[in-house]
Amino acid sequence: MMKKIACFLLLLSASSAFAGVRGDLREAGKLYQDKKYGQALSKYQAALHKEPRQEQASFGAGAASYYLKDYQSAEKAFENTAEQNGSLRQDALFNLGNSYYRAGNKDKAVSAYRQAIIANPKDKEAVHNLQLIIEQQQSEQNQNNQNNQNNSNNSSNQSQQDQNNKGQAPQEQGQKEKPSTPQDAMNKDDADRVMQMARENEYKKPTQPGEAQDPTVEKDW
Repeated sequence: MMKKIACFLLLLSASSAFAGVRGDLREAGKLYQDKKYGQALSKYQAALHKEPRQEQASFGAGAASYYLKDYQSAEKAFENTAEQNGSLRQDALFNLGNSYYRAGNKDKAVSAYRQAIIANPKDKEAVHNLQLIIEQQQSEQNQNNQNNQNNSNNSSNQSQQDQNNKGQAPQEQGQKEKPSTPQDAMNKDDADRVMQMARENEYKKPTQPGEAQDPTVEKDW
């Protein structure tokens, strides 16, 4: 008789915990739809505390963290979801790629998108984002190669100029270099601003989904 009571209490406790997880997920989903991502994340975390391998909870926690721009937490949540090999694995891999990209880790983003494509070769969004990042990496590599070539040419030109200057008479005493004019300074400032803009545009870190400057695409989670 005692064994039966113990089993009954165990089942009752498990059923109560499951009901609690479902309640947390329902509340979290509503908060998420209302874009209350901080509150939604708390509910998803509450569900995970009760059931650590709850796939929907870990996925939801990743999505909420993503929109809170806490990309490291989003990465961990989506990694956890993908490792469970459940129904959300492919979407988790895609979102993991987005999280890596937002955090500035393009190499890991490429790996995640490739895994997402392997899991679903028809995932056009994953293919698009993968191609985009590869093109960005190639463009950056070409720019680096061009910069290295320019630096090498400048060094060679300077060396040749030094050799040509050897043996020449020193400048007459009192001869001074031409002072820089305000126009020269303005041109230098303009050049510095252009270079800064170029550096900032090499990799634009998008903030919100759907903005014009963000070339990547996201799924409607």
